[in-house]
Amino acid sequence: MLGFDFVSSFSLADPSAKAAFLSLATATATVTLTPTHKLPAGPAKALKQASEVAVGETIWLASPAAGTLAPVLKITKVVADGLHSPLTKHGGWPVVDGVATSYNSAAVVARNKYLVPLVEAVCPCLGRLVVAAVNPKPMHYIDGEVVEPISSLEVAAAVAVTGAATLGVRKITARK
Repeated sequence: MLGFDFVSSFSLADPSAKAAFLSLATATATVTLTPTHKLPAGPAKALKQASEVAVGETIWLASPAAGTLAPVLKITKVVADGLHSPLTKHGGWPVVDGVATSYNSAAVVARNKYLVPLVEAVCPCLGRLVVAAVNPKPMHYIDGEVVEPISSLEVAAAVAVTGAATLGVRKITARK
């Protein structure tokens, strides 16, 4: 079933990054993904990394009709600019060049469809702070912000400052 989902502010985009990609071509669509990017394959829609998909295996197309299976006819290695990972807000599969893809494993997508809307509504900065604490590389977000990895001590300091600022606001508000 084809539907709409929102792209989260936690989506990644680094248009200037040069990277290795795989182009998977069917008779009607070609999608270019990093070797580790996931996509549903076969009738069971099992999520596979692009590097695990073989010629002859079927992938899911969004057109000409929603939910069409098409065999991969050719796989080509490509080097190009731009790394993008669209993270959907409610667990939908991003459609890239007419092909259904996934930004992560089924378990992570299932968790994120509840977690991402909550974190975006409550405190998106805290979400990016947590990612910076657990990810060893800089994260280039879709809005252009680049968040460098931070240590657990830096996380503790940021939480303390945020907590103190929040308590200060509550005290000022309580005095009125």
